[in-house]
Amino acid sequence: MFVDSHCHIEDDETALRAGSAGVGGLLNAGKDLDEAQAQLLMCVRFDDLHRQNPLAPKMWTSVGVHPDSAPEKLNKIQVEDIVKAAQHPKVIAIGECGLDYHYGAEVKKEQQEMFARHVEASGMTGLPLMIHQREAEEDLLRILYDGVKKYGQLCGVIHCFTSNQQFADAVRELGFYISASGIVTFKSGADVAAVFQNYPIDKILIETDSPYLAPVPYRGKTNEPAFVLKTAEKIAQIRGLTIQEIERITTDNFFNLYSKAQR
Repeated sequence: MFVDSHCHIEDDETALRAGSAGVGGLLNAGKDLDEAQAQLLMCVRFDDLHRQNPLAPKMWTSVGVHPDSAPEKLNKIQVEDIVKAAQHPKVIAIGECGLDYHYGAEVKKEQQEMFARHVEASGMTGLPLMIHQREAEEDLLRILYDGVKKYGQLCGVIHCFTSNQQFADAVRELGFYISASGIVTFKSGADVAAVFQNYPIDKILIETDSPYLAPVPYRGKTNEPAFVLKTAEKIAQIRGLTIQEIERITTDNFFNLYSKAQR
């Protein structure tokens, strides 16, 4: 089976289409702790559906605060809140968290403080970080290095990786994964695809980040987890592997990173 390691969906029909397409696992990523309860209920509901119908995908979620929401949540969400929310069996990651200076350059300090809280929560729980990063490589690495000094080791993924080789080399040294989205299928995504051509194959995930960034040939349409196969095909092409090999490798990688998830 394939796994969409990062999506945002709210309706059962979209998830069921993914299952029918061969996508047997979905990480329905959290963006705000206020949404966590609804996502957890959906994950539990899909456990029941999976028992009735093996084509219904397994589903997990994460808990965190997206950097876009960091300023307004800074006085509401503390490390303890994230740690507490992460105790649920269906929560397998801390995030979506990180830094986004493309849209939030005027609130860098607020984003950095919120991201640091997620790093601390990851260190305390042992759960992987699910990291959003745009145009903030230097500060993001600094905060991660601080976390490593405190906890000895951290794990996680730079989801929807869009950065350069230098940043990829830095996160590789940390032992982090990077995740390919539909961007690698775009003509404008050639530089990003080149990073995935050389990154350690055992540290690569695939995702949709749906409903955004639909891969070619669906570009411009609403993205959904069933389309992750097109990203897998592109990774297979640039790595000189079969689609079956990429299916096995990226699925194994998912469960190696998210060890709390029951396969």
